[in-house]
Amino acid sequence: KTKTKNHFCTMADALLDDLDDLSDVEPEEETNNNHVAEEIKGSDNNNDGNDIISAEQQAAHAANVKTAADNAITTNNHHRLLNNDALKLHLQSIRTIEQKDDTMKMASSQQKNSKEEDEHEHQLILASNKHLVSLRSELTNTHLDLCKAYHPKFPELEELVTDPFQYRAAIGIIQNELDVTNVNEQLNDILTSNQIITISVAGSTTNGRMLTEEELNQINETCLYLDELQKVQKELTSFVESRMEQWSPSVCALVGPALAAQLLASTGGLAELARVPSCNLQLLGKNRSTASSRGGMATQSRTQHAGFLMDCDLVQSCPNYLKMRAVKAVAGKLALAVRCDHINVESGRPRTADVGRKFKEDLRTKFGKWEEPDKAQVVKALPKSLLAGRNLNDFILEGRTSRGVEGSVSLHIDVVLFNVVIL
Repeated sequence: KTKTKNHFCTMADALLDDLDDLSDVEPEEETNNNHVAEEIKGSDNNNDGNDIISAEQQAAHAANVKTAADNAITTNNHHRLLNNDALKLHLQSIRTIEQKDDTMKMASSQQKNSKEEDEHEHQLILASNKHLVSLRSELTNTHLDLCKAYHPKFPELEELVTDPFQYRAAIGIIQNELDVTNVNEQLNDILTSNQIITISVAGSTTNGRMLTEEELNQINETCLYLDELQKVQKELTSFVESRMEQWSPSVCALVGPALAAQLLASTGGLAELARVPSCNLQLLGKNRSTASSRGGMATQSRTQHAGFLMDCDLVQSCPNYLKMRAVKAVAGKLALAVRCDHINVESGRPRTADVGRKFKEDLRTKFGKWEEPDKAQVVKALPKSLLAGRNLNDFILEGRTSRGVEGSVSLHIDVVLFNVVIL
């Protein structure tokens, strides 16, 4: 009992000690809470007198943010790729070589380039192909930015005119005009009559609004940037075309230098083009399918399931019902010609156009046979009779030796002999 009593006393003392500790802490917490409340109250009193100033500051800050956002959009749209130092140096190198070529043409000299100069031109061609791929991506992004900026004015136009340059030209003519029929004469220079009619109908029923002066200026600046991109793209493409016959003669002999430059620019180089199978070569450069193009309002007449190869001379020489079949045949030969040129370049062997010329002649012969009319069916005579021109004794011997028809033949012979005897 004594132990139990001492135990309970010990527990009671412990609980009292804990309560004393809590009572010591509570005044400190109350003091801290009161101090915080006083600080908050003081801050509220100070802010009550500055409500007007803070609102003005917020309005000014919002205006600055909007201006900065507009400037950022303009900077992103107009100073993205063309200010790239690598692209500027590359364009300068190309212009230097072209000036040198013009000087040599004026002097009528046929001086051959050294090995170092040929290697330098080869590197420039590879770099041009890389830059052309970047320019194509930049053109796509700029076209999307232009569609997004002009969407409030005419949202249906981007579906009706899918070509980026035709879309840019249409925007430059329409601008902020509410009645599209007022500019139909100017649109005749860039669009077909069917497209103009469709755009006029869509413009009369559109839910677009008038653009502000700032929005219209931004759209015009984007259009100018798109024109600059197109100019640089043409300059690089022309340089590649002028050097294609030297570095890829078989491909140029088969499809032409302009088309060969487009194929190399779309893939990034001769090595990359050599890795593309023939089934994918015929789809390089194909048009994007949209609702308007499926409805017969496409801005380009190229077939949806064919790309650059549809513009090849060999394909265009075929009738319409044979063009898709011809594209597949040209793509197969093109894959072989590209690999021949790539192997010659990598191994250092002399590059010739013999393979491309041979493939082109083979395709012309094949396409000529496709266009030939079908041969008329030959009327065949009836098969010769078994009894025609045969002696009776031979027929008797054949009847004796044949197992399958021995009975029938011998019976027929007996009847014939019986009639002869009677006669």
